[in-house]
Amino acid sequence: MNNYKFEKGFNIRRFIIIFSVILLLSYGVFNARNLIIGPMIEIYSPSQNTETKENLLTIKGRAKNIAFLSLNSKPIFVDMEGLFEEKLLLSPGSNIIEIRAKDRFKKETLKTLKVYYKQSTTTKEI
Repeated sequence: MNNYKFEKGFNIRRFIIIFSVILLLSYGVFNARNLIIGPMIEIYSPSQNTETKENLLTIKGRAKNIAFLSLNSKPIFVDMEGLFEEKLLLSPGSNIIEIRAKDRFKKETLKTLKVYYKQSTTTKEI
């Protein structure tokens, strides 16, 4: 009749194999998370739509998973923790600031800030 032998109950060998495969897959996904997520940019200051009376603006932030970072198409550098700080001279009126990050797989992220520089209207008296 039927010559197949079915084992009932808990099979330790099968459990170890399945557990090992799940563990290896989890480890692979965990290590590949930076590839999946791509580059990230956090801007600490200034905030979006800032209005200032100073023509020199300091931009601070953090970039993760990057190979290249630029501020208005000019390369900028990060420290070991991914922090950056750059000074930018503003033009009177509205200024658009673009911070672009690329990873080694050519994935790209762009953050755009709008800053309004209101020139002071002080006049000298003679």
